This record gives sequence, C-alpha cells and structure tokens, in this order.
Amino acid sequence: MEYWDRKLMREQLDKKLKKLSILLSPELPERGWVKLIREALGMSGQELGKRIGLNQSSVSRLESSELSGDAKLSSLKKTADALNMKFVYGFVPRDGLENMVKRQAQKIAQERMAKASHTMLLEAQELSDEEKARMFDDLVQKILIEQPKDFWER
Repeated sequence: MEYWDRKLMREQLDKKLKKLSILLSPELPERGWVKLIREALGMSGQELGKRIGLNQSSVSRLESSELSGDAKLSSLKKTADALNMKFVYGFVPRDGLENMVKRQAQKIAQERMAKASHTMLLEAQELSDEEKARMFDDLVQKILIEQPKDFWER
C-alpha cells in the first residue's frame, strides 16, 4: 500500500475514531460495569448467572476479573447479551493516527539530522537555522512517503 493510500486511510479512521473520544471520559466504575448495571437493574448475581449460564460464584469471579482487567472479551459480550445490552470494544487514539505517524517520522528525522549535523560540523559546513528547519521538514516528508521497514522500531 502506498503512502497516500495509508494517509487517506489514517485520515478516514481518525474521523471515525474521533467520535469515540467521548468514551474516554467514563472511567471504569469503582464496582465495575457488570456489577453496577446488574445492581441498577435489581438483578442478583444468581439471576444474571442463570441468564449467562454460570453459577453465582462464577458471576462474582467475572465481576472481579472485570475490575482487575482480566475479563475475557467473550465473557463480557455474553454478559452484555444477557443484559440486553451491546458490548462495545475499541481503541481510541490519544492524538490521532496521522499525528502519531508524523511524530514517529519526526523522531527518525531528528536522529538522522543529529548524525548529519555532527558530520557537517566536523567539515565546517554548518547550516543556518532556516536551512535546518527546511531540511528537517523535507526529511520528515521523505520518511513519511518512504516509510522505512524499521519505522516503528525506535
């Protein structure tokens, strides 16, 4: 896949994922979502277990595993179905996919520029700040377009 195709894909994904950023604000409730919803519905652990096909102690373990972050996605989906709810799972970028890729390219460019600056300094060929900035921007663009195989290894 070429750079422009990946860029377009990232931009489209960023638009879709931006809508999910609203999901970042509700942190996991102190008792967990499963237990909080079950209690709000007035449903006992035994009643929920019956709907899921688990005993009451397994429901307790599920609620504990949700709090610890060890719950299986399949178990949470099955629980949501039993509660007549939709289970939602996803990734929400902190700053957008396009920005993430650009920052990585800038990091690589800084490394390359540092090496080149050292060599040029030794050869008394130091660039002006304006020339360095222009060269840096060009290098970032080149890295973005070529995206070397080790792009994400830094």
